Amino acid sequence: MPKAPALNKKNKLKKISKEMFSWSRENICDGLVVFESGRVEVGAILVSIPKKVVGSSVERNRLRRVVKEIYRKSSDRSFNKHFLVKFNSNLVDFEKALENYFKNV
Repeated sequence: MPKAPALNKKNKLKKISKEMFSWSRENICDGLVVFESGRVEVGAILVSIPKKVVGSSVERNRLRRVVKEIYRKSSDRSFNKHFLVKFNSNLVDFEKALENYFKNV
């Protein structure tokens, strides 16, 4: 069975640091914030969904997969920035807003 396309290891950030919250901040919609770093060699993404916002781990993982897939489809242009996507509330229709954001970055 063929594997679905996925992000490379170099396009994934592993840990959140305090300095990430000092990056430039963009409110995509109510409850969804994207922080972006300055110029780097290879762009990467990290998705943060607190347990208080989405209690089910199955749902948190599904949201992470959706966000990473949107990033992967938009990363044809090869971003030179790191992104931190943070959910502040449980969202239903955030996909279009996030796609538009990554298309215009």
